[in-house]
Amino acid sequence: MQHNLNRFAGRSIFTLRNAAILAGAAWGVAKIVERQFLPRRIDFTNRVVVITGGSRGLGLELARCFVGEGAKLAICARSHEQLQRAVRELEARGATVIGEVCDVTSPAQIVRFIQTVVTRFGRIDVLVNNAGLIQVGPLTTMRDDDFREGLDTHFWGPLKMIQKALPHMTAPDARIVNIASIGGEVAVPHMLPYSVSKFALVALSQGMHTELADQGVTVTTVCPGLMRTGSPRNAQFKGQHRKEFAWFTIGDSMPAASINSHRAAKQIVAACRRGQPYLAISLPAKLAIRLNSLLPNISAQVLRLMNRFLPSYGGIGTESRQGKESQSDWAPSRLTWLTDRAAEQNNELDP
Repeated sequence: MQHNLNRFAGRSIFTLRNAAILAGAAWGVAKIVERQFLPRRIDFTNRVVVITGGSRGLGLELARCFVGEGAKLAICARSHEQLQRAVRELEARGATVIGEVCDVTSPAQIVRFIQTVVTRFGRIDVLVNNAGLIQVGPLTTMRDDDFREGLDTHFWGPLKMIQKALPHMTAPDARIVNIASIGGEVAVPHMLPYSVSKFALVALSQGMHTELADQGVTVTTVCPGLMRTGSPRNAQFKGQHRKEFAWFTIGDSMPAASINSHRAAKQIVAACRRGQPYLAISLPAKLAIRLNSLLPNISAQVLRLMNRFLPSYGGIGTESRQGKESQSDWAPSRLTWLTDRAAEQNNELDP
């Protein structure tokens, strides 16, 4: 009996050792293939970088990172006041930067913005489609207009921006970065218009990566999980909006579930430099994406269970309130201080 146990243990160790060797070899081969097929790394010094939604949150964090790399910047946003504050901060960091009011849901404003950039800088080297809209609430509170607004912001806006910028992009080192979301890989409950539009952006971005490669334009799709950008204050909440704001902001503040926005921005800039086709950010997001891809039935049951703990229909119903209009004893509180601090740092607060 003991002899058989020893033989079994020996075979198990041998099998585990072989598995580890094969996994290491596979990882090495993958890295070699990656180096062969990825475009060459670029230096951002004096490159012209365009960032939509660049006045606050992740967009502002990305702008700071590109400034640190020596890039020239053009940022746009809907709020003139927030835009001017961001421009002043970036100029204080030594940046050459222009800021222009532009709503990416308006084709005419996109044309005007791109013309301004080209008139000032003569070309575009990097385009980052970051402008976003977050809508939170049960499906029963969402109207057709919510889905249209999400698609206009996250799909049609980036598509039109890319179409207008492409003629002015400098191949073979041009870069396009599309900021999607884990919500573009996994349909997150109580965020259906957001997820639908981010799914569309992921498909657009990955398809463009394939089709624009021969033109010397590299497209990177970015799918972050929860990030501490401070954005919940400016998100839209429906139904029991105070409860929706509370769970969303508390989740956004949990260190194990979310990532610091500056760390996320650095990862995105590094992926852009390498011309990396795809980037998922944060371990929880990567695990959720893998689970949904490999075990979709289990993933569906997990999401269904999660939905049961979220607020039901009620409150203001289909009306919408911003996060800063949805505060309660739970948010802001000690449970949300990381997100609250990020809001101060990333220009998310009203003056």
